[in-house]
Amino acid sequence: MTSIEQVVVLATFGSVWAVLSVGHNLADHVFGQSDRQAANKGAPSATDVADGVSPRKGWGACLGHVLSVGLVT
Repeated sequence: MTSIEQVVVLATFGSVWAVLSVGHNLADHVFGQSDRQAANKGAPSATDVADGVSPRKGWGACLGHVLSVGLVT
């Protein structure tokens, strides 16, 4: 048999998950992530790094994305 405490934990988890999921989708697709962030947040390939591109290329765009998601949610 399920206790009331277990029901409360499950309901809390479900509610928090739903709110964060909606917030993340809004941040990704509506308010937060810019086209520049989406295009540039990936890590460079091994070939790019071998050709002299910084292995940290994309960190700025990724940080901007994380900050925008945090602000929206």
